Amino acid sequence: MLVNSKFIHLLFISGLYVFSHGSSEFHLINKLKSYEESKRYCREMYTDLATIHNFSEMNDLINLVSGSTSRAWIGLELADKRTWHWSLPGHTVAYTNWREGNPQDNDQDACVAVDENGKWFESDCKSKMSFVCHSDGGSHVFVADTKTWRDAQNHCRSLSTDLVSILSAEENAVVSNMSQNIWIGLFKDPWKWSDGSDSSFRYWSAFQPNYLEGQDCVTVIFKNSGKWNDLKCPGKRAFICQGAYKVPTTTLETTTQGATKVTYLSTHYSVTSESITVTFHFTLDKNSTNVSTTTVPTTVGVSAAPNTTKPVTLAPHSNTPDNLVLVQQNLTWVEAITYCRSNYIDLVHISTENVQMKVAEKAKNATTPHVWIGLKYTCHSKLWFWIRSSSGCYQNWAPQQGYEGNYNCGATGAIQATGRQQWVGLPQTEKLNFICYGCVG
Repeated sequence: MLVNSKFIHLLFISGLYVFSHGSSEFHLINKLKSYEESKRYCREMYTDLATIHNFSEMNDLINLVSGSTSRAWIGLELADKRTWHWSLPGHTVAYTNWREGNPQDNDQDACVAVDENGKWFESDCKSKMSFVCHSDGGSHVFVADTKTWRDAQNHCRSLSTDLVSILSAEENAVVSNMSQNIWIGLFKDPWKWSDGSDSSFRYWSAFQPNYLEGQDCVTVIFKNSGKWNDLKCPGKRAFICQGAYKVPTTTLETTTQGATKVTYLSTHYSVTSESITVTFHFTLDKNSTNVSTTTVPTTVGVSAAPNTTKPVTLAPHSNTPDNLVLVQQNLTWVEAITYCRSNYIDLVHISTENVQMKVAEKAKNATTPHVWIGLKYTCHSKLWFWIRSSSGCYQNWAPQQGYEGNYNCGATGAIQATGRQQWVGLPQTEKLNFICYGCVG
């Protein structure tokens, strides 16, 4: 096979890292460029600078890039005017129920609360109020603790959801009856995505954005858990592109193998969790174009999900939960998370066969036919993920479950207490025993 191994090596060390997420592809370009230079590069070589649509994608990006660079541009930039968004991605602002004098005609960031009459009003996002977390099944969760809007959002996200979106008069009545003056997920900001996407997802660091003069562009700060900062656009940084790689038509490299002159015209690669396949288009001397394909193991800096016929299960951090506790109380999935986080660390996650065996042994003593574990289904991405997530591939779904199953929004994961003790998806409102993990000793 006439393939230049040096060329493959250059591909891996050239500053390109690839992650495939569903139909999207993220590419970390480890070259230092200004925001505008980065955007131009991404549009020439891929589609555009990266747009982040949800928390699952943000976690994937953190796990891909962390350790490779401290910060990188994404495609969020300052717009000409402020726009209203729901914090929960995928929801549009169609229904509203403003109180007289609202929304206010000003050019300031704002967050929205609901009064006891169901009327909406703008408020300083730093004010402290109770709040409601969204549930796909309609059983929204009221939290009486008073927090700022951003802290309330973080609390809901820790439960793998977000602040509530109100999409109808009926839903507004339900939320307003929970209390008076409570935060909902509506906010106003002046940011837009380079590719024109209407994604409402934001992941700001504390006290960001601070809107200092010239700080009109956004970076991910990987040393700060992937949170975002607004920074001055001329700064030179690494950046993240999205979309398919545009195969170049110009000569990439000319080399000699033995007595034969080989001119590489273009290359195309596809990535899986196991390997990277590189297809070379080349000529031998001045003969017609040849095509050669080689597959090599995935190497440092290359990470991907399997193709859409078998999507990746997002597994948690690599630490093994050695101290497992079966709690023989019948709670909903959200109540179980709250209990585990208050008394231990979290609901158990299963990242290896060894952990599966330990969890299965605990589950045998349950008083319910299934036992909650830390799996959740998102109908927006049609993806199962662990609530403490990083990339991983271990799965133990029962037949017709997992990616073979059909679920309503708000489904969550459980393990069978008996039999083969595989995983199933159930409505999060069911009340089951659950397994927490804590610190050893």
